[in-house]
Amino acid sequence: MDPFSQAALGAVVAQASAQHKLGFRVVVAGAFAGAMPDIDVFFAKDYFHNLQIHRGITHSLFFAPVMGPLLGFLLYKYECWQFSELLARARLKYWMLAMFLAILSHPLLDVLTPYGTQLLLPFSDKRFALFAMPIIDPLYTLPLFVAVYLAWRYRYKAKIFLIGVTCLLVTTSYLIYGWYLGSTAKEEAKQQLASLGIQEVEVESFPTFLQVHYRRIVARTPTADWVGYISMWRPCTIEWGKAEQSPLSAFDAVNNLREVEIFEWFAMGWLHKSLVEEEGNTVYQYADLRYGLVPDPKDSLFSLNVIDTNNGFELNTQNPISDSGEISTRIGNLFQSAYPSSCEQLSVGSR
Repeated sequence: MDPFSQAALGAVVAQASAQHKLGFRVVVAGAFAGAMPDIDVFFAKDYFHNLQIHRGITHSLFFAPVMGPLLGFLLYKYECWQFSELLARARLKYWMLAMFLAILSHPLLDVLTPYGTQLLLPFSDKRFALFAMPIIDPLYTLPLFVAVYLAWRYRYKAKIFLIGVTCLLVTTSYLIYGWYLGSTAKEEAKQQLASLGIQEVEVESFPTFLQVHYRRIVARTPTADWVGYISMWRPCTIEWGKAEQSPLSAFDAVNNLREVEIFEWFAMGWLHKSLVEEEGNTVYQYADLRYGLVPDPKDSLFSLNVIDTNNGFELNTQNPISDSGEISTRIGNLFQSAYPSSCEQLSVGSR
């Protein structure tokens, strides 16, 4: 998820596990540790390298057991150097535990989003994703910030850890709720597709933006991709957008390009591929079906166009929606559709 949520979660995890032993400074350190895995974005050499390394080794399940205790040990040594009265050896284990848990909370939260997280590096670069939560959800993050404020406000209370534990229980329940909504949306979509006579289909439900109730449904048949939206606040009939798939053999000329290989791996199999002719050039179009703002399989926030020109292949990664005003309008429409007062309102608003 976003860095603010990750930092807040790391802070609350540290609060719940060690503030009663180490004081408020461990909450501050937990915020740093919770956000630390996203340092990988600063090492990207280009757009495709960023797709490849972000949520990579620093998000592996094997990263926290190494870096957590090490960071905890360094913080303990710094504490001993600065405050001679805090030399108690027992504090070391709490520092190591808190930093381990704070770092580990980062990939465990990220895996709930559609982006994909390489949990098993360096042994496997497989991307894992549960499609439960959007990248940013204020309703999830706000209680974490409240818990951090309370950790500071009541930092001298012996049972301050109870605030952190309570917050983690509440926010984790919300994460489970998001996963449940996604699973329910997928089953509802399958039933609606079956009523249309579409049986041989692979269906997945993806979260949209800033809330958990409005879901982007992707359905794949052997010949076409379908995209629609459903509000789990008020489930209504899905209005589908459809795009035919181009033959896979038509992409043989570009399959071995580094950029194409990375993009296909990044999309975790959720790519719509189409072949078009523009200004006398062949354009190989790739659209990530997980992300989009309209029911059009070719319209994605993550896209790649490979243009076959006389001078070789040219790459274009600019998404079809480059105007910030258009993006704001579409996101606004998503919110209106997420919480309709009736299905009639949803039908009108989606046009």
